[in-house]
Amino acid sequence: MKKRAHFIMHGDVQGVGVRFLAKQKANELRLKGYCKAFDENEIVMEVEGEEEQIEKFVSFIEKGVSPMASISSFSVTIFDELKGYTTMESDII
Repeated sequence: MKKRAHFIMHGDVQGVGVRFLAKQKANELRLKGYCKAFDENEIVMEVEGEEEQIEKFVSFIEKGVSPMASISSFSVTIFDELKGYTTMESDII
């Protein structure tokens, strides 16, 4: 069953590879959605895909995406309804 996960991360998360590595992992897991900086201390991500792949992505995020990031808070919300993303977008490469 497909799901959608919405993530918010706060802390020292800019310029340390979080968005690049999250997008890379999402692509590896064939997830679609986006990963973007909201402000200098916040990154917002949303991914859709198979429930098992979403669980792997959540685990990856929980373990710490980048060793250089200092995440002070992290939240994830899982939804059953999909938005129909077709690619994995990011505001970086």
